[in-house]
Amino acid sequence: MYSKEKEEMDVEYIHSFLTKSYWNEGISLAKIQKCIDHSLNFGIFLEGKQIGYARVLTDFVRFSYLMDVFIDPQLQGKGYGKLLMTFILEDEDIKQLPGMLLATKDAHELYEKFGFKRFSEANKNRFMILNK
Repeated sequence: MYSKEKEEMDVEYIHSFLTKSYWNEGISLAKIQKCIDHSLNFGIFLEGKQIGYARVLTDFVRFSYLMDVFIDPQLQGKGYGKLLMTFILEDEDIKQLPGMLLATKDAHELYEKFGFKRFSEANKNRFMILNK
């Protein structure tokens, strides 16, 4: 089962994963809740329990950024990541957008299966980043 409903997201479960992730290490529960409140949320559930999550930041017209994607480590490699990505990319709010950005350190192969390309291939390095 899938859901986009914020109320159905298990905030404590999401926090318990993200606070240990390389991209959100130590993030507080309050900040995770704020992220959920201000994003499109996508949860995947098995037998009523949340087993994965992703969120998308978007203006609903031109821009979308995929982040905080994860599947429970005990269930990785069973196709749930592909199911979650399919759910996201087929969503009515997302599929009408011209593209999507994401950043990953270690999941390039998964995203490439869905048509994502590395910046150097896709956009000739025209993107820039400001790190604070």
